[in-house]
Amino acid sequence: MARILFVNALFPPQVHGGAENYVLRTAKELQRRGHDVAVATTKPYDGPDSLRVRKDSYEGIDTYRFFPPNTSHLSDGTGSNPVSKVLWRAIDVVNVPAGRAVKSVLKEFDPDVVHTNNLVGISPLAGRAAANYDCRHVHTLHDYGLICPKSNLLRDLTAPDDELVICEDPPTPCKLYARQKRFLLGNPDVVIGPSQHVVDVHQRHGFFEDVESRRVFLGVDPVPDPSDAACERSVLYVGKQLEAKGLDTLLDAASKLPETTVHVCGTGPYADHVESRASNIDTVRYHGYVSDEELADLRSRVGAAVVPSIWMENSPLTIYESFAAGLPVVGSDVGGIPELVADGERGYLFEPKNAGELAARIDDVLSNQERAATMRQNPA
Repeated sequence: MARILFVNALFPPQVHGGAENYVLRTAKELQRRGHDVAVATTKPYDGPDSLRVRKDSYEGIDTYRFFPPNTSHLSDGTGSNPVSKVLWRAIDVVNVPAGRAVKSVLKEFDPDVVHTNNLVGISPLAGRAAANYDCRHVHTLHDYGLICPKSNLLRDLTAPDDELVICEDPPTPCKLYARQKRFLLGNPDVVIGPSQHVVDVHQRHGFFEDVESRRVFLGVDPVPDPSDAACERSVLYVGKQLEAKGLDTLLDAASKLPETTVHVCGTGPYADHVESRASNIDTVRYHGYVSDEELADLRSRVGAAVVPSIWMENSPLTIYESFAAGLPVVGSDVGGIPELVADGERGYLFEPKNAGELAARIDDVLSNQERAATMRQNPA
């Protein structure tokens, strides 16, 4: 059996996105299979002692935590204004103490395999430490944090009318940012992406050009067999509430569907805006945070899930979970979403930000019960 060390900027109970839950699930499964598993990650500052690596345990997984010296911890944000954000990222890119901390974990745990994940918040020097250690090094891409300071390859302030658009040609500061990360990260033995799209984008930006790459879809926990019973005329959005998630498009589409209930679940920086808009649309049910039990109940009742993202999503876990629950998915034709949502087979695709087309696709899947039933039977 192998000794496997996961490296990720955050790890529960600090959670910023799906990467932390992915690492936890994967680590627990590998441990169940008999491997020796540990995680190297960060923690918020709580005094000088937090700068030193300390070992604890989370749900049975040995965890090495430390605070990487910076203006704040990633779980608290990267700053309140553009200047503070730039400073935070400049420190993060060349955070020598963070690199040394990861080296000390490598020396203590002595892994056969290092699996690096999101490195924003723990520094690309953590990847360099893994690349230089005498072990196999696997890196998984969860977003575009190696290329884009915002991790999503979207432009707003420098885009026409301050509108969110995909960044096809990054400005010079962003190119320099990516170049520095390429140099500091080093090359892993294998790079993995849950979508081929995320791998291809990184290679177009000069990353991992001579590195073996593989697409490995995500996995989900088993769920009870989906019900074949007729569903309500309703759809469900589950995810972080950000402008980049296309929630305004969904709400605009809801206004065009007076006979369809739209359930919105999740929290995030855009929540106040979404809740305010939802309160003015009779067919929208705004839930905010919901428990796993409440989410399972909603998924058992609605007719489809909706993923209306503007940004180039990698491989959204909510799509896998929806398929596992027997739900067709109406998703944006962007990023890795089309690799999962085969148009007309497991759902429908629509043009990002096109509320009219989204409304039409929702109506298509809810109005044809026979077709929807066939979609519900297609495997994820």
